[in-house]
Amino acid sequence: MSVGLTGGCLCGAVRYRLRGTPFHITHCHCRSCRRASGAAFVTWFTVRVHELEWRGERPVQYVQYHSSAAVSRGFCPHCGSTLTYFHESDPEEIDVTAASLDAPEVLAPEHHSWWEQRLEWGTASAQGALPVHQRGGG
Repeated sequence: MSVGLTGGCLCGAVRYRLRGTPFHITHCHCRSCRRASGAAFVTWFTVRVHELEWRGERPVQYVQYHSSAAVSRGFCPHCGSTLTYFHESDPEEIDVTAASLDAPEVLAPEHHSWWEQRLEWGTASAQGALPVHQRGGG
């Protein structure tokens, strides 16, 4: 995918533009991502930190400490949208939520990560067995 993708939070206060090409597009099933987002998994893509340009407000950071390395999760201070994941062990890269893109359909996930922590009801086979409603729930 080319440079110039844009995105932001639900309310529009936090906006961004990519000046680089996204890579490592993954569905993350880890417990931390599930809890931070309230979803069965979060789809992330990675970019170089210097290739992510913030417009409008910047995300607020929530810092988690695990052993000796810190994880910082960025979210909108107004609507709470989950936007970024940064691990200090890799200071040149930042993960951004794919669903926060203005055109998320342009990025196709390449794999799953933390599969061992998945919720069984979130798997493709479990999802495929559910009834489908075009709008609303039933």
